[in-house]
Amino acid sequence: MKHKYLLFFAAIVALASLGNNVKAQTAEADEAFKLGYYKTAADLYANEYRKSHDPKTAYKIAESHRLANNYNKAIKYYTIVNNSAAAPIYPHTEYFLASMYRMAGYADSALAFYQKYLRTAINEQLEQRARQEARACQWVLDSVEAPTAFTVKHESKNINTEYSESGAVMMGDSLLLFSSMREISKPGAKNAVFSDLVLMQIFQADFSGDSPNEATVNNWGLNNKEKHSCNVAFDPRHNNIYFTLCQTDDFANIPCEIYVSHYSKGKWQKAKKMGGDINLEGYTSTQPSVGYLADGTTVLYFVSDRPGGMGGMDIWYSVIQDEKKPGNCINLGSPVNTAGNEITPFYDNNGQQLYFSSDWHMGYGGYDVFCAKGMRDSWEEPYNLGSTLNSPANDLYFTVNSDLPGSGYLTSNRRGSFFINDNTCCNDIYSWKTAKKQQPRRIEEQPVAIAQKSAVHNLLPIKLYFHNDEPDPKSKLATTTVNYFHLYNTYMFKRSEYKKAHASTADKDNYDSICGAIDYFFDGEVQYNCERFEQFLDLMLDDLKAGHRISMTVEGYASPIHTSDYNQIISKRRIASIVNQIMEYQKGVLTRFMGTNGGSLQIREIAHGSTLADKGVSNDPRQTNKSVYSVEAARERRIEILDYQYLEDDSSLISCLRLPTRAMHVGTYFTGEYADIQVHLQHTAISETTLDFISVGSPDVKVVGYSKLTPGQDLTIYLRMDNRRAEPTVSSFLPITLRVAGEQITQTMFLEYTLEK
Repeated sequence: MKHKYLLFFAAIVALASLGNNVKAQTAEADEAFKLGYYKTAADLYANEYRKSHDPKTAYKIAESHRLANNYNKAIKYYTIVNNSAAAPIYPHTEYFLASMYRMAGYADSALAFYQKYLRTAINEQLEQRARQEARACQWVLDSVEAPTAFTVKHESKNINTEYSESGAVMMGDSLLLFSSMREISKPGAKNAVFSDLVLMQIFQADFSGDSPNEATVNNWGLNNKEKHSCNVAFDPRHNNIYFTLCQTDDFANIPCEIYVSHYSKGKWQKAKKMGGDINLEGYTSTQPSVGYLADGTTVLYFVSDRPGGMGGMDIWYSVIQDEKKPGNCINLGSPVNTAGNEITPFYDNNGQQLYFSSDWHMGYGGYDVFCAKGMRDSWEEPYNLGSTLNSPANDLYFTVNSDLPGSGYLTSNRRGSFFINDNTCCNDIYSWKTAKKQQPRRIEEQPVAIAQKSAVHNLLPIKLYFHNDEPDPKSKLATTTVNYFHLYNTYMFKRSEYKKAHASTADKDNYDSICGAIDYFFDGEVQYNCERFEQFLDLMLDDLKAGHRISMTVEGYASPIHTSDYNQIISKRRIASIVNQIMEYQKGVLTRFMGTNGGSLQIREIAHGSTLADKGVSNDPRQTNKSVYSVEAARERRIEILDYQYLEDDSSLISCLRLPTRAMHVGTYFTGEYADIQVHLQHTAISETTLDFISVGSPDVKVVGYSKLTPGQDLTIYLRMDNRRAEPTVSSFLPITLRVAGEQITQTMFLEYTLEK
């Protein structure tokens, strides 16, 4: 099984000395990735990316960070790939972006990207997983937290390090056993890139009061100099310790086997590999836990990827009457095991319930801890232990202190864990306590509405780029008569001008690299997106002719070289050039679908100016090589077509409202006071009716009232805006969502207004 075990074996190694040859570094990076040293691979790939800005390298960096649990850095590089012309080469990028947002704690962003992925999913397994993850995101967003059941404490550096710790379990009431990853010097290692062996070993710590003392390496003969030793489980009735030994050939492929050691004659005897089919050749068996049936029979629960499971890693059990000949291994089955991964089981014999972690049952992020009452192969529905114990990251190895009820340990890479490189890279041990009875939260399936697919969605987002201060340089108007294709044609001739701007400021090597980045930008981003825009217009016309009512969103951006106010205006001009292009497309064929001429196409316009520009982009007009002619600045001068929605299906009624195609400017108002606004909208109601839904997207704006839809009269909406704490702004947007009584659809329009002191 590839890439299954980095969750438990965080591969943190020192970098070997790096040469300057890019090809050599790429080869080393590929080798590091193959062996599972993902942090090292990410650093090596990053050296290459700084020179090439190649999206293919960015994807390798993103993959490395994802597998090293560096969620935010993975998001950064997946986003670069997703926004590049190379995105179609990597069709699962949106899925991985969603999973990283989910692990980082952004369920709303994760849900959005899962839904985007599901529109074009081509991998059946990932599509199934994306649907389940989307349901879980909705479950998180809809959650109402139960009363606090746990208090969780991050254990000190007496046991936690900057590497990775896991699997803490108490023996009695005064000795803690756990596993810890450490670097062990290994001169003459066969791998040319890495000089040290990174090994998981079993440690122990006794207690002074409630806190563990400084941990030391366990000397009971459980540790192995050539293999990872981990996952201790204690059987006090028979004086046995079960644990796992795993291969160290490389971190991307770590097969494990379960061993047992018996305490006899005052010491722990030499460990022996479990017999029967517990250790099945070619597959992993790991993470043992001991349970007792009512008649005293011992049951060994463990995790395996062997055939016959329900998907991924499953929990299995074997009845143990003789370590040499344990009973047949049986899958726990549903409802515990799922199509995902169920791992790190712990059976609480006092409560007769199984604790385990799953990445499939409804949870808050990566792996969450769940509890299922029962034994052997008879289990109640599992429930999530809640957000006071679980986090958006991975939460694993939940154990209960048998001699100290209401307390125990878990393992997590949540924020706040100790780390060397990144704040979610590594697992630490946390203790938990509870003085209250747990409030079970049953798992409930949540329906997720997946947007209707169309060929247009496959093209989004579309990014269209502009030269500095285009269109209409120095204009103070927010509109233009120029269309985008005209601007595009003149922009494409400026490639040599962009290169020339760097000729006197960069040495030869850097100049060649800059020119390569400029060529890629013009060919792979400017031209590529313009071609997609042409396809978009063709497909949108097909949708409109087919009778669909469509809403699309266009957002405008600017680089920071000009003032904020001017950048707002130029963002609007850029959006206007796109609207002009739509209206002029095929001699105006689309205009009959716009505005009052049918209203089938609504365009929502949002001008951001330079408010969202990368802080690293120069705004110095004296250094135009950076503030105008750099690829970084050029990427900020764009519009994005982000959203494309069908406003109704074939069975829906066409609304009698005539919402404006573009944002309606409702005037200029003053800060420090209230403002009363009247919005007048045309309609085609043939008999008197009213609205049955109205929602305003701001807590500072209230709906005071609205008129009925009376034939021959406008619909009037009365709003009161509280500007007492507002700041001056050149342009702000207010969404209003409406539904006419008896109809099946809602419509959204945008009001634009200005605030002055």
